[in-house]
Amino acid sequence: MVFATSTSDFQVLAGSAGFLLAAYKVGCVGGICALANVLGEEVCELGELAQSTDSKAAQDLQLRLVGPNSCVTGRFGVPGLKTAMDWFGYYGGPTRSPLQPLSDANTEAMKAEFQKSQFL
Repeated sequence: MVFATSTSDFQVLAGSAGFLLAAYKVGCVGGICALANVLGEEVCELGELAQSTDSKAAQDLQLRLVGPNSCVTGRFGVPGLKTAMDWFGYYGGPTRSPLQPLSDANTEAMKAEFQKSQFL
């Protein structure tokens, strides 16, 4: 899409923090990232690092964001996102029907992923 629109007045956004650095590198101008609801500062920092000369720091941060991003999107979805928002002092609140809150086991699995990535 970036290549196809490169001669147009059109900007492309990445749809996930899981591949945000790569998206910046091919010409995307930003992202629409669920993870930004939880780790907004870090997602913005990745954008700044992508435009800097510190490719090592950008890569390191991108790799740390992959696991938590997976948790709040595909793996645990909206219930995971709401749980993580609560952890970081935002209002995630209860899930609405038909969604169910995370089980204790899934909450622990998600917490372990955020800890492994050094965000908790």
